[in-house]
Amino acid sequence: RRVDLPRLTVELLLGGTVVWLAVRRAGGLREGVIMSLGIFAVVAVLYASAAALSRIARRVVREHWPFVLRQGVANLFRPANQTRAVVLSLGFATFLLCTLFLVQASLLRELALASRAAQANMLFFDVQPDARAGLDSLMRAAHAPVLQQVPIVPMRIAEVNGVSVAELTKKRPSWALRREYRSSWRDTLVAAEKIVGGKFGPRDAGALPGISVEKDLALELQVAVGDTITWDVQGVRVPAVITSLREVQWARFEPNFFVVFESRALRDAPATWAMLTRLDDARARAVLQRDAVARFPSVSAIDLSAIQDTVQKILGKVSLAVRFLALFSLCTGVLVLVSAVSSARRQRVREAVLLKTLGATRAQVGRILMAEYAALGALGSATGMLLSVAGAWGVMKLVFDTRFAFAPAGMLALAAGTMLLTVAIGLWSGREVFRATVSEELRD
Repeated sequence: RRVDLPRLTVELLLGGTVVWLAVRRAGGLREGVIMSLGIFAVVAVLYASAAALSRIARRVVREHWPFVLRQGVANLFRPANQTRAVVLSLGFATFLLCTLFLVQASLLRELALASRAAQANMLFFDVQPDARAGLDSLMRAAHAPVLQQVPIVPMRIAEVNGVSVAELTKKRPSWALRREYRSSWRDTLVAAEKIVGGKFGPRDAGALPGISVEKDLALELQVAVGDTITWDVQGVRVPAVITSLREVQWARFEPNFFVVFESRALRDAPATWAMLTRLDDARARAVLQRDAVARFPSVSAIDLSAIQDTVQKILGKVSLAVRFLALFSLCTGVLVLVSAVSSARRQRVREAVLLKTLGATRAQVGRILMAEYAALGALGSATGMLLSVAGAWGVMKLVFDTRFAFAPAGMLALAAGTMLLTVAIGLWSGREVFRATVSEELRD
């Protein structure tokens, strides 16, 4: 077929603009290209599903079907049909709408789980060893139970598998090699951790002490279970072997660590402590915070409930922005739908007049349009909904690096609303079809 060069040029320019915007907003070439490919894949799947709908509609129509249903399905493959335009516009709008909804639901679920799991709402840190007993007594006097006492030891990496950090940095500069770590020791896991490789726990007394490393840090350091890391703990070299890899839920309001040693490795190392407690009364928390800082000047206190409230307010504003973006995407799809319906207005009127001339009533013409737009809306919303599951999963894994939460009830409600909106807009945009009289159109 003859190539439409102006249209092809415009499409290439639009595609290049999409890639450029994605790269600029994503902050990196790799992320921008992945985002662009994802958008193009969604459009391709929607276009393919619309083409498949036209072919299937041509084959499934049967003579024994009711006239209005048979005529409505036939409109999906008639000349100048609107199947591709409507499915693309409404399907992409549904895709954006459901993707934003699923991402929002996943983030809110993670925060809710973290908030429910966090028993403590007050944190004291930089607690010196000689202040532990006094702070413990002060907390118990205020009827604040000591929920956790966590030792913290500052350190740096000196060697990885016998190779010094200086040599490793020359080959591959990495934040994981340069940073100072705040590590802890214990022989049990906490609720925010899950073992993904190896075995957590103390080793035999004659063996090197074991450490558990957070999985993303291990990936950055290019180490695995069985490798050895030598640590510089305030001038003292402490070699340790990696015995396990952990997945850590960093969103929880409690101390979490990249590296956890078994107890015998750091028990004699200089350490400060973090102590967690819970007081439900805000005034009692303020009094305890004031008394603790006055008695122990080196101790710092944080009211975690204030942080939790702040995060909830921020997420509330984010939710509002997400809803606005979803509404904007839906409005864009509606405009495209109205444009698609209006572009074939004249042909629709001629078809309606022909049907009325052959004896069709206004109600029958309306049911024909309803059957057509119901099929279009169902396909567009269903395809967009399925694509949104893949899109939201990719965003949660690649961008937020957290778990994906499936919310079928909300998705089905959004898809059903989009389908009903499609039918309503189709009937509203085709109102001239109902008003057209046979005599006026035949004169024209």
